[in-house]
Amino acid sequence: MKKYFWLFIMVGMISGLSSCTPDEKQENEVVIGFSQLGNESTWRERNTASIKEAAKKANYKLLFANGQQKQSKQIKDIRSFIASRVDVIVLSPIVETGWENVLTEARDAGIPVILNDRDIQIEDTSLYQTLVGTDSTAQGRKAGDFLKKKFEGTSEQIQIVEITGTPGSSSTENRSLGFRDSLNMEKRFEIVESQNADYMLSKGKQAMEKLYQQKQLTNVDVIFSHNDDMTLGIVEFLETTSIKPGKDVTIVSVDAQQEAIHLLKAGKINCTVECNPNTGPKLMSTITHLLNGGKLEPCYYLQEQVFSEFSNLSAIPERGY
Repeated sequence: MKKYFWLFIMVGMISGLSSCTPDEKQENEVVIGFSQLGNESTWRERNTASIKEAAKKANYKLLFANGQQKQSKQIKDIRSFIASRVDVIVLSPIVETGWENVLTEARDAGIPVILNDRDIQIEDTSLYQTLVGTDSTAQGRKAGDFLKKKFEGTSEQIQIVEITGTPGSSSTENRSLGFRDSLNMEKRFEIVESQNADYMLSKGKQAMEKLYQQKQLTNVDVIFSHNDDMTLGIVEFLETTSIKPGKDVTIVSVDAQQEAIHLLKAGKINCTVECNPNTGPKLMSTITHLLNGGKLEPCYYLQEQVFSEFSNLSAIPERGY
């Protein structure tokens, strides 16, 4: 009898251990590993929230990892997802290059990878399935198109300072490319300085202060900022000087977050090009389509618009970010 008593105890302990594994994948449960590059801006925070909300609505389990603006951390996180045998990996890459090895490991493990927001430069494009995000080249082009309309009929030379985002990221490279492409045939537009501010408010403010101290803003007509957070820092600094933002210097930004719309309505910036952060729903429908054996397009871009001094500003709805 004593022998059977201890047998019952052992069975109970084993059953108890097996029930204490909440992270264990349930049968038919879809698990997504999401490597976000960081939380450098309000836009990024909204992008993360959009994906978390959409995953919950789709009844998918989401394992989230913050890359803290470091590619090495993102690579480590992706390897952790591979070890966890997730069904799909979603990657928001901090930079364009250096992903071949870890994405090969994901493919060898049979785990598909989908890019979110930013693109990568890679020879073997079969290492990822598709990109869901925004067209950063078109965003740069729209910024340039606004300037052509703003200065239509002006024959004088227009000097431009460009404040860029993270070096080596597809959004930075492509916004610069699109902006130049738009203005390429307009010889009166000249980019006289390009400074990096890593998509951060504080660095945008620092970049503008440095240019001001070096007296490089004296004859500048336009500031093109690659995102609204940097623009907020730019306006914040200019308001400590005699230069009136939006009046003495035309300011064009990208993102169209709520604070930028407030600045636009106040006449402190002149244009903000939308970069839609709400990739979550499209990501989840794309993942569902993929897991059901569907064929994917090379990329899926969200719809976006431009808000400027030429817009009906009273008709702009709350942005939600």
